[in-house]
Amino acid sequence: MEVKPHAIEHPPHAKRSRRTATPHLGGHPMTDSLEDLQSRLDELEDRVDALENQKSDLEETVDAQAETIASQREQLKAQRERLNEYEEKLTVSSDHRKHLQQRIHALEDTEDTDSDEASQNKSPLQQLASLPSKAVSKLTANQERARFIAKDVREYAKKVPAGFTIDSATIRKILKAKEGRTPHTQTISRVMDFLDRLGKEDVQVVKRRGTKRTVFTERAVAELASTSPKSNTAITDVVMRWR
Repeated sequence: MEVKPHAIEHPPHAKRSRRTATPHLGGHPMTDSLEDLQSRLDELEDRVDALENQKSDLEETVDAQAETIASQREQLKAQRERLNEYEEKLTVSSDHRKHLQQRIHALEDTEDTDSDEASQNKSPLQQLASLPSKAVSKLTANQERARFIAKDVREYAKKVPAGFTIDSATIRKILKAKEGRTPHTQTISRVMDFLDRLGKEDVQVVKRRGTKRTVFTERAVAELASTSPKSNTAITDVVMRWR
């Protein structure tokens, strides 16, 4: 009799089960991703900390600038107040200056009127003799010579019944002492003509015994003496010694 092999039966609990594989971490892509994320998180936290520090610094800077601006505004306000005070003082000073100018102009107008009236009462020869030194430079050479003689005529002329007389020879000595050289006869003649013309009726040129003489009335000599500058005594002394 043929013996059949018995089939081997396994118990239900002895059935082979599937084994679940445990993931291996070393060098696994997931592990690398986590490390990258952690690194990025660390970097972001560092950047946040840096930005917060910058923000704190900026806030301090803004606060300091705000204080500076407030201080400058106060200074500007004080400067504006001082400027307003200066402007008020300047306005007062300007008004005062205008008032003074008006008074000066009024006085000058009065002086000019008085001067014009006085000038109208003077002969041309008196006006010539009383010219200020700065105006003398505008005269011709012979006009200046006539002025030089007229303003000191009392010192040079001789007293005569008609008043005072000065001859051509004396005029030559005066001009020589003044200029350091002997003047031409024509120059002396022109100077005498100037004295005659400018003195009007109080001065006259006459010729006696071949000598030309300029005769001044006593009034003309007195008026010239009252309006002329101080005499040049040095030249007068020289002329008197030569006479």
